[in-house]
Amino acid sequence: MVDWNSIIDQALIYWKEFASWFLNIPLYGQVLVIFGAVAILILAGVLVYYILKGVAYLVYYILKGTYLLLKAIFLGIYKLFRELFYAITGKPKPVKENEAKEDLSLVSKEPKEKEAIPSELQLINPNAAYCSECGAAFSEKMLQQLSENGIVYCVNCGKGFKSNLIVVENY
Repeated sequence: MVDWNSIIDQALIYWKEFASWFLNIPLYGQVLVIFGAVAILILAGVLVYYILKGVAYLVYYILKGTYLLLKAIFLGIYKLFRELFYAITGKPKPVKENEAKEDLSLVSKEPKEKEAIPSELQLINPNAAYCSECGAAFSEKMLQQLSENGIVYCVNCGKGFKSNLIVVENY
């Protein structure tokens, strides 16, 4: 059985020794000891935080990588067996709606008559649409509003932008 009284007595002996040493040093030394102890405690807390954070990231990315690896393996096995099934049975593969629409759109493309060229164009280059004030890139919604209205305001800093119309002559 643990003798708590002897443990407490030992701790009190060490505490009395530390207290007598601490009280015998000058005042600036006491302040420096207190600041040093606080600094060490803060640094230890920060160190423990970043170690736990790193371990959590490590576990998260290991689990995520394992999940993605297993998902890819099972998807590959599924596709392999699906292809084997259709190869062995001779049944035709079902066509997805997206693929069917794409195939029909490629077949039905015929040369169209010459379309009329509008007399005014408003060109907005999406690769060069940045706010000159804060440098943030314009979103798709901002570019659409700029095309429709000709005026847009930056969502970050509020600066307004106006697009210029270009007059095009018909040939």
